[in-house]
Amino acid sequence: MEDDDVGEDEDTGVTKVRVRVPLGTRLALTSMVERHQVWAQQLKAQHRAQLKGLTAAQRDILRAEQRQALRVLRSRGSLLDKRGLLIAFGVRQELRDRGWDHSWSGVDWQEIPMGLLSGGIGNRYPECLALSLPVTLVEQLCAGCWTSSKKSIDRLRKWHADHSAIVQSRARLLEGPAAEYERLAASVITAGDVYRAAIRRGLHAVLHAPTSLPNTALAPR
Repeated sequence: MEDDDVGEDEDTGVTKVRVRVPLGTRLALTSMVERHQVWAQQLKAQHRAQLKGLTAAQRDILRAEQRQALRVLRSRGSLLDKRGLLIAFGVRQELRDRGWDHSWSGVDWQEIPMGLLSGGIGNRYPECLALSLPVTLVEQLCAGCWTSSKKSIDRLRKWHADHSAIVQSRARLLEGPAAEYERLAASVITAGDVYRAAIRRGLHAVLHAPTSLPNTALAPR
């Protein structure tokens, strides 16, 4: 699974992002999504059974109700049968809990300059995931990261300016400046930090979902 869509319940534009993640994340996502795909097939079989013996008009009405019921299950995190759905669900939860799930109009946010932060992110997170996510979610996430981290970024820029000779020579930092740098760098919230937290949330939602979905979940009215 590489670039995949966000799911049939998304009607907004999407954008592509790449995220560095811990080793094994791709396998975990595949396993969890496949688990819910089995449930989705069971539900669709149930849907087909419910349509038997109905008139064409009744089938149209019931199919619309069934599609809506699926959207509700997916929005609640009860049915995350696509990788994009799983991650988008986790992002929404993460944004909500951080208080970032609102319009950021008027915020002059920009991408956090990763050059200010310590290197080695590829070593810590060796896998790279290509994701397609709703534009609104990505914009909220990036704006939240920038707004929450701007003061620390400004202080990191000043730190780099004050220690430019040491940084350029790659000399070992003294304990005081090194500790100050680590403190400032740790207070910067990057988009990768939030995406990785969101992925953990999505995986947790699938892992703790019921082992089977109730037969009455999509019963016709």
